[in-house]
Amino acid sequence: MHEYRAYGLHMRSAVALPFDPLQPKPSSAPDLTVRLGAVPRTLPAGPGQTTRSTIWQARPGTFLIELEGVARYLATDGRDILVEPLGDAGDVASTFVSAALAPCLQQRGVATLHAAAVAGQGGAVLLLGPSAVGKSSLAAALVERGHALLADDVTGVALDAGGQPLALPAFPRQKLWAQTLDRMDWRGKAGARVRRGLDKHWTDPERHCAEPQPMLAAVALAVGAGAEIDIEPLSCGDAFWALTENTHRKQALDAMGGTTGHFRAVAALAQRVPMLLATRPRHPFTLEALAARVDAQLRTLQLTASLRPSVASGERPNPPLAGGAGPTPVRRVAAKAPAAIGQRRPDAPEVVWLASYPKSGSTWLRAVLTNYASRDGAPASINALLGGPANHRRTFDEFLGTESTNMTEAEAERHLPQFREWLAEGGGNAGTSGAQHPVRDGDPFVRKTHDAYRTARGAARFPPTGAAVYLVRNPLDVAVSYAHHGNLPVDRIVALMNSDGWESHIRGGVFGRFPEPLTTWSGHVASWTEQADLPVHVARYEDLLARPRAGFAAIVRFMGLGEDPARLRQAVERSSFARLQAQEAEFGFDEKQPTAQSFFRAGVAGSWRTALTREQVRALVDAHGEVMAKFGYLDEALAFLG
Repeated sequence: MHEYRAYGLHMRSAVALPFDPLQPKPSSAPDLTVRLGAVPRTLPAGPGQTTRSTIWQARPGTFLIELEGVARYLATDGRDILVEPLGDAGDVASTFVSAALAPCLQQRGVATLHAAAVAGQGGAVLLLGPSAVGKSSLAAALVERGHALLADDVTGVALDAGGQPLALPAFPRQKLWAQTLDRMDWRGKAGARVRRGLDKHWTDPERHCAEPQPMLAAVALAVGAGAEIDIEPLSCGDAFWALTENTHRKQALDAMGGTTGHFRAVAALAQRVPMLLATRPRHPFTLEALAARVDAQLRTLQLTASLRPSVASGERPNPPLAGGAGPTPVRRVAAKAPAAIGQRRPDAPEVVWLASYPKSGSTWLRAVLTNYASRDGAPASINALLGGPANHRRTFDEFLGTESTNMTEAEAERHLPQFREWLAEGGGNAGTSGAQHPVRDGDPFVRKTHDAYRTARGAARFPPTGAAVYLVRNPLDVAVSYAHHGNLPVDRIVALMNSDGWESHIRGGVFGRFPEPLTTWSGHVASWTEQADLPVHVARYEDLLARPRAGFAAIVRFMGLGEDPARLRQAVERSSFARLQAQEAEFGFDEKQPTAQSFFRAGVAGSWRTALTREQVRALVDAHGEVMAKFGYLDEALAFLG
């Protein structure tokens, strides 16, 4: 048996974990025992049980999870973990904390957050954020600047006798991607790979804090559309929302009976601990610059800690910003969920997939639907649109019950069909792209996707549930728009549109969304418009531009949303490209590629006539002429070619 200590617990484990062991103390009874044995595939039926997917189940005091090809874990009463390995021992060790230990902490009343944590002279600092935002990398960079590592991946927070939140120390090790190690010249620190097939390595920090620490601050990390690093204070309400959003496996809390204790800890954090929002560019940016900016804010908080209200007051300090006189207002549109639109037809589809090849108008459609759904009298924020993408890692991680960044691409891909079934049934009930607010009664439940409907082998990637709206756009205009969107040469885009293996993501890294297999432009269009599994409404982008009210009216009728001509007219007006461009200029757009000057560029049809060469037009026509003819795009292209 192996002995470990983390999160204030003495663990005795039959599973060897990649952490420094304690010297065995036979007279000391462990707080938690980890055993090897057969784990049932399902929990027995009983009161309070909840089953959210075929991946995990939870009930009071019990959590069961199976990671295909890795292990089954059964956590009981916060005191016992039963492990049945299904694969390599290293794979079991790499998923242990997130999949098995975190639910044990929740069963013991410890609030578990999707966060890294460091400790300095002023106390602990939480680094919150979704997968792939850079929590571990920033924690490592702050350790380089003199802080000590407290936790990686999962941070536990408990309240002391006075109600003060304390960050609990985890294991003295981190998992860092090879690209981070290369970028920071830390290759000498790299240990063994976390898992086979995953370019992620164990690293040992220079400093580790092994004692619980009072909280100094929390930093919520985000990726923005701007070119600069921006740090601003969050209100108590926004801090509570950020903490709730970054709760580890929050869907299982209620079933295990841990909601009340977790709420108390999160409320105490939001009320008593200052929180900052650190927004960084997608790229390029330097980790050193981000760490320096965050470190400067933390040192300012340390200097002013003596001015804080007493713990007993229960008041939350207002964090001053380094280099400024005090807190500044948040400079972005409030990401509110739209109000319910009212009656939906009883036969309305449960979920509607908003499918399109990239740069074909799906964001414009989402803006119209969001404004149509709104009754609050104000235009919808472009950073809080209905129909969040169906490939967000944050939502996938909630479904899976563990972090997808600890999985290989092949493993994650195996779970994607079940994930989409869960989405179609109302799982991940998030109505907006950035804000992730719950969908309210009457709202259209929609999900944006750029995936082709079928894989290259012909298997459907979506469940036969609900319906689909497919937007099709002239591929000649798509090439022009995509070139601007990605700041790439048009010839490169034309080649990609003609390639069967193109995926809409940047190779060489892990990002907040999964890649979306596109196939060729014509293959993508055919995969959605010629399938017979789902009812599909096909709309041409050019027709929506020419006759927006009629085109969008047909879409909302198809979706069963109860057509209201006056409200639809207002929604179209509020979603004009001029208004969308004005919002982007003032507030930025979270979905814009950092290399593009703007996302909402023109919103016109036919720009290809002056932007493409004859050779580029010929290459697209040769590859896609049959489908272009079907949708009325071929004749004009042939006339151009003479």
